[in-house]
Amino acid sequence: MAADARLSTGLPSHPKTKKLIRRLGQSAAWNLVCLILWTADNRSDGDLSGLSIEDIELASDWVGEDGALVEALVAVRFLDGEDGLFTLHDWNEHNPWAAGAEARSAKARWNAAKRHHGIAEADRLVPEYAAIRNADSNAISTIAAKEQQKSSNAPSPSPSPSPSPSPSPSPSPSPSPSPSPSIRGVTPTPSGVTHLPKPKRATKVPMPTDFGVTARIATWASERGFDRLEDHMDAFRRKAQANGYTYADWESAFMEAVREDWAKLRGRSSNGAAPPAARPRGLVL
Repeated sequence: MAADARLSTGLPSHPKTKKLIRRLGQSAAWNLVCLILWTADNRSDGDLSGLSIEDIELASDWVGEDGALVEALVAVRFLDGEDGLFTLHDWNEHNPWAAGAEARSAKARWNAAKRHHGIAEADRLVPEYAAIRNADSNAISTIAAKEQQKSSNAPSPSPSPSPSPSPSPSPSPSPSPSPSPSIRGVTPTPSGVTHLPKPKRATKVPMPTDFGVTARIATWASERGFDRLEDHMDAFRRKAQANGYTYADWESAFMEAVREDWAKLRGRSSNGAAPPAARPRGLVL
């Protein structure tokens, strides 16, 4: 989660913004800004997978015709992908600080665990950062091995002359350098730069039969002050099963349902009763 997002000074005059306004009116530019800010706060990597068209338009504060905003955002290429698999176009390039928020948070939790429990336990408690750290270490090792191989290709000195004259042996070709160690799926280039493979997008699946409150969900809820997770989970299961929802990441989908209060728990007392004269609740982003 990031506390802010970067907006270019050229956004109002950008051709894509002008096209969006021509399709839907001036207010659509504000809806775009709302979506950018919501994404920085809730999906800091710019990946909106698991969100439907309706979800995205709610996050954008869109009040026009259903589906019209997302259709226009896709047409002018502010959004990439399709229903349930949308991403904000070039998010990492335009919002690198927000894009790295989850990694920075994971690194901080890993360092805290390392101070108290050591590296091995930190890797177990924060596996998402351990994977990043190990991938970086492997990439660095691969590049170092390449550099060492280059420096070892210098010609060896000729043998000392033998006491008695004899025909000089014909020079044998130098053995071809053996390939340097590599990581599975890593593509080395002639320049020595190693490109890590892009992660594959997960396939959406039905709700697992044993899906419940995991350690990841509990940590996330504790950091953001959400409670009554079992009540939220009951409401989430009922709605997901009744509508046949499928998600690539069920934990993230549940977190989104808690943010949007599918269980209708906000504004209720501890016993679940609504307080007197409760006012209608708006969208909580």
